[in-house]
Amino acid sequence: MKQSRILKRLPALTRLALLGTALAVALPGNAVHAAPPERIVEGWYAHNATLIMLGAQDRIVGTVARAAMLPWMFRLVPSLAKAETLDPGNLNTEELLALHPDLVFVTESGHAADALTRAGLNVAPEGFNRFDAMLDCVDGTATLLQTSLAAKRAQAYRTTFLQVISQVPTNPQGPRVLHVESLKPLRVDGDDTIIDQWIRSAGGQNAAKGIHGNKQPVSIEQVLAWNPDILIIGANAGDPATLGKDSLWSKIRAVQTGRVYRNPTGLFPWDRYGPELLLQVIWARQIVQTGQVDVPAMIRSIRSFYHDFYGIALSAGDAQRMLDALPPASDTP
Repeated sequence: MKQSRILKRLPALTRLALLGTALAVALPGNAVHAAPPERIVEGWYAHNATLIMLGAQDRIVGTVARAAMLPWMFRLVPSLAKAETLDPGNLNTEELLALHPDLVFVTESGHAADALTRAGLNVAPEGFNRFDAMLDCVDGTATLLQTSLAAKRAQAYRTTFLQVISQVPTNPQGPRVLHVESLKPLRVDGDDTIIDQWIRSAGGQNAAKGIHGNKQPVSIEQVLAWNPDILIIGANAGDPATLGKDSLWSKIRAVQTGRVYRNPTGLFPWDRYGPELLLQVIWARQIVQTGQVDVPAMIRSIRSFYHDFYGIALSAGDAQRMLDALPPASDTP
């Protein structure tokens, strides 16, 4: 793990010595196995990216992730294709028992944990809506995995992430940023979300006043009333290029001033609940502060991030496609 490389290459990062010891933060209500879990079931889309970062991709025997939804993840981590595909809305106890997992991750917001625990499965509920809780999730997962690689990457990630978010204070008077999760139907992200926190960390304020939680339905009239300075459209939300041709969207300040941006994506969408939030903060800060992205520097940052935290050698072309919110290029000529 060459942490010095990412500290040198990521924009605006200062060089600092990494702490040599890993945190031991156990997940509440879950005991650490006497031996590292060899068979893992992943019941939360976002947490797949954390397991991969911590080197556990070859231990995933069942997952709710799908290649159609997360093409970069399956392209860069082909071993996931061997895992059993599970229904996220209905984690079937018998199906999971047949996989003989040592550990099952589920979402805290779901209702599967109690039933799966009663069936004799070792269950780790996960969920967070703030940076500090996200870092605790990474640390806790590393503790459960019980490998030196997981411990080192978790500590390195925490150190780097905290350094990045400490560099620019929040600005209550900053530009009003609206994050659109879906254009049709129209859904946005409000407060009490990780999206709200990275908007503020970038120096902006969330334009979705009075909206609480993720993926909340709103009307275009409400967006017109907010009249955001910046629109960030999720990678899978729809085509932002169509907004300028729409009679209503074209009245919004962000559209009129050309401050509409499509959010990059990677193994998991950068803007949501995975470790790529580190890249999201760096990207969003450029958008909010300057209105543009230093593309060559950002591509270097992307390649360094995936190399140092995922052990993935990403080409410049692939990094550009991620930055442009495009899926992997087809292998077919």
